[in-house]
Formats: sequence, C-alpha cells, structure tokens
Amino acid sequence: MKIKITALLISLSFVLAELCYSAVPVMIEHVVPQFFGSKSGASANNSRTPFSVCLEIQGLSPNTTYDVQIGVGLTTDAATVYGAGNIWNRNRNAFTGQRDTAAFTTDANGNSGPFWSYIQPTGNGSRFNAGQLHNLRVGYTLSGGSFSSDPAFVGTKVMTALDIPITPRTTETTDDGAFITGKNFSSYSGKFVLLFNDTSSSALPLSSYQIRTATATNTSQSELPVSVNDILIQGGTSSVGDFACVFPIGANNPNGLRKIEIRNSDNSVAQVLMDYDGTWQNGTNTSALLRRDVGVIDFAQLFRLDLTALIEGFYSASSNTLVPDAVTVELHQSTSPFGIMDYNASGLGSSGTGRFYLCNAVNGTSYYVVLKHRNSVETWSSAGVLFTAGTANYDFTSSASQAYGSNMVQVDVSPVEFAVYSGDVNQDGTVDASDLGVIDNDAFTFASGYIPSDLNGDGFADASDYSLADNNAFNFVGRIAP
Repeated sequence: MKIKITALLISLSFVLAELCYSAVPVMIEHVVPQFFGSKSGASANNSRTPFSVCLEIQGLSPNTTYDVQIGVGLTTDAATVYGAGNIWNRNRNAFTGQRDTAAFTTDANGNSGPFWSYIQPTGNGSRFNAGQLHNLRVGYTLSGGSFSSDPAFVGTKVMTALDIPITPRTTETTDDGAFITGKNFSSYSGKFVLLFNDTSSSALPLSSYQIRTATATNTSQSELPVSVNDILIQGGTSSVGDFACVFPIGANNPNGLRKIEIRNSDNSVAQVLMDYDGTWQNGTNTSALLRRDVGVIDFAQLFRLDLTALIEGFYSASSNTLVPDAVTVELHQSTSPFGIMDYNASGLGSSGTGRFYLCNAVNGTSYYVVLKHRNSVETWSSAGVLFTAGTANYDFTSSASQAYGSNMVQVDVSPVEFAVYSGDVNQDGTVDASDLGVIDNDAFTFASGYIPSDLNGDGFADASDYSLADNNAFNFVGRIAP
C-alpha cells in the first residue's frame, strides 16, 4: 500500500508540473521604440536604420532553447500576418529573413527572461513608408523546429516610420526625422541606448539601439549621412563607444532629447543622463534639429560630479559597506529661488561613491548638490559646490555639517561616517505616520522586491524597516533646505 501511495504521489507531481508549464505563453514588450527610419523607395531601401527591441516570453517549456521569428507589420494588418523586415540572425551573422536561431534558453519556470533582437526595415512595397504605423509580430519554436505560419503574438506598442531619405517620401513635415549620434561612450560598449523626450520613468523610448561594439552590423546605406552609416556598419570614421539612432523632430517632438538611458543585456539600467532643456553640454540643441540633421552627444564633454554618500538603512557598520542602490543628484542655484539647474540618476556603490554626469553645469558657478533616494530624506549640501575644468567632488559622509542644517545621522564610529536619513517612503519630505502605514501594509502582505518600503535593502518589508522609520518619525526627521 505504501508503494502504491508513493507511486500515486509521484504521478500527481508530474501532472501538477505539466499543468504549471501548460499555461498560455505571454509576451512582454520591455523595449519597443516609437520610431524608426522609413524606406527610400517603393521596392528598394538605401536608408535602412536598424533598431533594437527587448522582449520576454513567459510560459514556455523550462530549460529549453528556442528560435524566434520576428516581423514588422502595419497596425492594420491581420493578426495572421508576420509583415516584413530583416532580423539579425546570430547563426548566420547577418540581417537576413525573420528567424533568429537560439535566441534564448528558458529558465526553470519556462521564462525567457529579457532578450534583445535587432530589426532592419526593408524596401517592402506596402510597408515602411514615412508616416506608416507598425507593430511587432513574433513567433517561437524549439530550436531547429518549424514555425507556425501565424505569429504567436502581435505587439501592442506602435512604431512610426520617419521620413529620412534624401528625397522626401511624403510632402508632410509631421513625419520628418533626423538622427542622434553619441561619441565617447566606450565605457558602455555593447550596452543598449534608449532616447527619450522627457524624464518620466513611464515614458516610451523614441529610439533604441546598441552602442558600438554592437552585435549586429548593418549593410552600408548610401542615403544615410556618412557619420550615421559609419557607426551602423561599425567602420569608417566611427569608434567603439559610438551610437546612432533615428530621431523625430518638429511636431512629433518639440522637447528634443531630454534623457538617455543605457541598459544592460538583462534590461537593467546602467546609466541615466538627463537634460532639462534639450540643449546638451556640447551645444547640440536637439529640439531645433531639421530633417536629416545629425545631432551629436559627446559623453567626454559632459560635466562630472564625484560624490560620496551613505544611506542610513542601507549601511552596515560591521562591514563598513553600503548596499548599492540608485540615487538622483540635482544641482540647484546657490541663491534664491534655488531653482533646479541640472540632474542625473546613477548609483552609489558599496563604498558609497558614485559618478554623475551633468549636461547643463557651468564652470565657476556655485550649485547646491541635492541627493534623492527612493526611501530617504532629500538632503542638500551645506554650501555651494564649484565645477572646475568640468569636474567637482563632494563628500556627505565626513561630518553632519556637510548637509544643510546638519541633516544627517551618524552611522559609524570607526571610521566616523554620516548618512542621509531613511524612512521617507512616499517622498513627501518628512518621515511620519503615512510612511509607517506603507511599511506596515507591505510587511503584512509579505511584499518583496525593489520596493520603497524596504529601508535596509534586503528585498523585504518587515519589522526592521518599520523600526527604523518609526525612530526617525519620533524624532521629526524631515527635509531641510535653504
């Protein structure tokens, strides 16, 4: 009887496992650009501008390698249509067809995780003309298998083809496009660059592609500006660390370029550069670009702030280390009304150091440095900071007096270290009952992950986070600014 029961339990476990992996697969469009370049002729294209997309497919067989098929269809196409365009085939090392072999291997849960694919528009007669609206069409199969004639997924994000050939494809100006190129981003070689026209975390990227050295190498295009073509073919006058993207202008984009995000292969953010007016440090006014202009962003000409700071809940006195996390640095006028002049998001490492690149700072001008973190009290430098030859340094940790109003807490005695206060979960400038309520609710529901209520960076909301915020609320901790 015991053997029969054991056998039954084993059979049930297999049935349950099969049920777990028989869920209907779903596709997540992590990164799909709003724009790409149009064709140059009815059935020819000498202005092909490849773009990158980051997708994820969940609900597949676990620990299995898959091929994908990706096409670009008109939004008016039937769901049974794959559309056109060439995908970069890793096996053939070329833009050819729509199949990418061994695009990903699923994990134990049957999820692909984020994977990047590279798509090159073609001269297809009915697609890729300026102003036309498109979406992705995606299929999958076991590596080496056959694809269904119908795509498994039709994307929901819309991509518009921009008029970029030498001879305009339409008489309208609303679909005109230009280009943004980047120079000297060599420290981010092989990562992915996303361009945005605002600084909102919910904004969709205007463009997306890979920084040289790139996985995909474009074929030479006679109708692209030489500097753009050289980057995309990874040759000519271009260098490692350069990138090139199509860019909307005019009515489609009066803001110009306001944010550059650089992402890793797992789609995590490696660097964020932000500009509040669209005119970057090297003088490129991205909101005034004309059709086929090439706006250049030179990383080497951005100003650099080297900052040292600690976060109360994220710091361990026993190891003298900080749980690394993302923070935002703002530069404010040093005189009333103390308006914001520049900002950048980056990370503080385990030693509390971070490097922030700024697009609008001026040498010899004094700025308050303002540090913001997802669940900490906004903290201002005690005095203005000057940039000299494009660089500046500031250390918040050496003394409480490094913060305006000495608004920091001592977190270590050997060495003596000061940190910004933790606990402002809702970022309203004070640690109070409203923050405690968020932590309490998250702890009650066993919330975990990258959440504001996690004050010590361990990935969970629990009593230790509540205790830290409660202590600071009791002491009326809050923002102090000029």
